[in-house]
Amino acid sequence: MAGTKRKQTQKKYVYFYLNDQLHKVIKRVRADDLIIAWNYPEHKRVAYSLFDVNKNKKDAYTTNQVAKMFNRNPKTIYRHLESGDIIYPQHVYSLEGKERIIRYMFSEDDVKKIHDLFKNVHRGRPRSDGEVTSSNVPSYAEIQALMRNEKVLYTKNDDGEFVVVWKQPEW
Repeated sequence: MAGTKRKQTQKKYVYFYLNDQLHKVIKRVRADDLIIAWNYPEHKRVAYSLFDVNKNKKDAYTTNQVAKMFNRNPKTIYRHLESGDIIYPQHVYSLEGKERIIRYMFSEDDVKKIHDLFKNVHRGRPRSDGEVTSSNVPSYAEIQALMRNEKVLYTKNDDGEFVVVWKQPEW
């Protein structure tokens, strides 16, 4: 029908990783199966097949998105970056002359490394037995579900705690 909006089936992305390099979409030309992007590590404009990008790309996540996945404050992520616990990810810079860092963009591999760090970092005062208490760290399956925009279902058990209930994705 004329005048009706088409239902959008795919999330629009602006930043993505392709071949472990951060890119920003400049222009999409669906009719020509073309995507023009800025390659941040190489400092140049590149063109790819839209089909290949959609097939092989990995999402890029901001510091705020990563902090939200792990139920942490973004300042905690920055503190771990500055201390060297987390390796600095690729960054977005201004394309208008000066190369000024605007924000850091984490890849899926970076998020996995952060998960490995947080599950081994103790929260609170040190325990007398030396064990690590890493409370409120989601499982890696939950992190993957959040990265893929899948739904994570919880149910409340008899003790009042919320327990993850997994549901197979519907295709």
